[in-house]
Amino acid sequence: MVCDACGRPEGGVTAVGETACPVCADRHLRSIDADFLDDYARFGARSRQVVAEACLRALVLSDSSDRKLLAMTIYEQFVAAATDFIGLYHALLNRRNQPIVKGVLGFELDAPAAVSFFNHLSGSGPAELLLALGLPHAEQTAALPATYDRRERKQIKAALAEAHADLERLGEFRTVGERALVNASRRLGGPRTLTDRAGWLAGKHLSAGQVAALALSRDGRGLEINLLGTDEDTLGAVVDGIDIVTRLSRNIIFAFVSLNGPAAFRDGFPSGD
Repeated sequence: MVCDACGRPEGGVTAVGETACPVCADRHLRSIDADFLDDYARFGARSRQVVAEACLRALVLSDSSDRKLLAMTIYEQFVAAATDFIGLYHALLNRRNQPIVKGVLGFELDAPAAVSFFNHLSGSGPAELLLALGLPHAEQTAALPATYDRRERKQIKAALAEAHADLERLGEFRTVGERALVNASRRLGGPRTLTDRAGWLAGKHLSAGQVAALALSRDGRGLEINLLGTDEDTLGAVVDGIDIVTRLSRNIIFAFVSLNGPAAFRDGFPSGD
């Protein structure tokens, strides 16, 4: 097949039925990166938060069995939200190597990616992590070009300041977050089930407020059992974690899109952006 845009012979069919070579396909994706990010921040990034908060509210009127199922859904939304955010982080970090939309939608969680993110956060700190994404410290917005009016500077400064604070808060979730993401990455593609009774599992006991997630171990010789609390305080803290990563995604995207013009997106963020 021949590329419709440049005539190269290595074209492949795109989602809209056009034939494009890898270079032209990436050029097209870069042309929609800013709109994709804007829409994701406005709508898509909120999906995990909305589901988790709805489940938390539903706990009040649910019986014990349903509460445990709702609790597990909240935990799953935390893992999904954190995965989404780490995918966004890696996509922005690798913005010069591939279109951002490809980095976000093509991200696959694995243990090294989860550990790498938390190592970067704890080792370098929020300011350095934001700088790696091309974002300055909030106080540096005073040096922005005159093309940014007072209102825009204030909004960008607020977004960066809140992102910095939320990255510090996210560091507090490292132990539970990293463990949950690593465990989730190992089980991707495999079935999992829940149980609220563990008497049939040798050496395991569930309290009245716990639920267990069961998955086959990686060697196929036994079960991996994760015991999770379902009390409102614990689940409230998990929802707080979801709120943090959701707010982080939206603030980082807002600042990133605001500080990078059409030429930067089009040209793949040349060094020095």
